[in-house]
Amino acid sequence: MSGVKKIVSYLLILALFEIFIYENPFCCIHVYSQGTELKYIKQLGMKGIENGQFTFPHSLAVDNFGNIYVGDTGNKRIQKFSPNGTFLTSWGSEGSNDAEFLGLHDVTVDPEGKFVYTVELKNHRVQKFDSNGTFITKWGYNGTGDRDLMRSPHQIAVNSLGNVYLTDSNGNQILKFYDNGTFIGTIGSKGIAPGEFNTPHGIAIDAKNNIYVTDMKNFRIQVFDSKDSFVRQWGSLGTGNGQFSETAPGIAVDINNHVYVVDKINSRVQMFDNTGNYLSSWGSDGKGPQQLHKPEDIAVNSKGDIYITDTRNSRIQILQVVQ
Repeated sequence: MSGVKKIVSYLLILALFEIFIYENPFCCIHVYSQGTELKYIKQLGMKGIENGQFTFPHSLAVDNFGNIYVGDTGNKRIQKFSPNGTFLTSWGSEGSNDAEFLGLHDVTVDPEGKFVYTVELKNHRVQKFDSNGTFITKWGYNGTGDRDLMRSPHQIAVNSLGNVYLTDSNGNQILKFYDNGTFIGTIGSKGIAPGEFNTPHGIAIDAKNNIYVTDMKNFRIQVFDSKDSFVRQWGSLGTGNGQFSETAPGIAVDINNHVYVVDKINSRVQMFDNTGNYLSSWGSDGKGPQQLHKPEDIAVNSKGDIYITDTRNSRIQILQVVQ
């Protein structure tokens, strides 16, 4: 084979490989291996009602600029911080009017960092804001009718198309909406089979629009592709590596497709690759530095910094992966 033909053949093989990687969202090079260390960096906040303080923070999100949004549940507000943890602004108070909260349960940001979405258990609704807290719209109520009915909305995630996915825990399904609140459809129903749920809680979406759900009372993680079709699952009940307590509320996926799951009752965070292989864990029960007490949610920024709502300790803990 001539030199030119060899070069052409090499370029063709390379192009085909790149197409395969692009079209196969679960094909990736795993950056980390089992035994990877999660290292404590610092904490953000303490218990209180002042700016930068928290009372039982339940949820958080990080936008593509690195800004941090905390669902400060006990104080009925959202707080926004800069990437270095400096307080920027807050909004919210107790109530059922626009930009008020009852049972603030989750906060998320769209992939472009333009809009902030919140979920309220007691108001049974989603609210949408701009990134500085200006109210835009809302949907959902506690009643009967179309899929605006949210029996127990828990967590929310937005894909790159602007579609909004909401875990309806008591309904044992995922509700899907356009970003203006128009209902699109559902994923799942009650059961133990693949694609079915028993109290879905946490939800995260990766860069390829694959969906990761903590199926709490089935003690597993379920993964769906960008077309909402079941792909895989992992997990079981227990305290061992790769196992979960009944309460696994929060989940996040980093830019390298590593999956982080909050294992609340076991007072730890577990790290997996996106096929479910266990890589690492961090945490033990307690109130001291580098301990967790009833953690709820987790988020990862573009640099790989990991943020955990250490809920009952009223603080945010920040970790990094040690390679």
